[in-house]
Amino acid sequence: MQKLRFDFFDDSGPANRNRILMFYSFETEGHLQRSGILHYHIDERRFVGPRHDAELTAAAMDFLTRTGRVQEPQTA
Repeated sequence: MQKLRFDFFDDSGPANRNRILMFYSFETEGHLQRSGILHYHIDERRFVGPRHDAELTAAAMDFLTRTGRVQEPQTA
């Protein structure tokens, strides 16, 4: 994955405190453009919907944490 970018889809209708919708886009190693939407459920602390690549969801979780939308996971 190259040129990976995320942005929030905040104007998607009524506010919902239990979910975060975000766009992603990247370029594959074969120089193909890919994009989509990730749906993060805050109470369940996971991405819901179609399964996504582990690298993509890890980078998305890092983005959500850095932007303050979710708290860093608690470590034991």
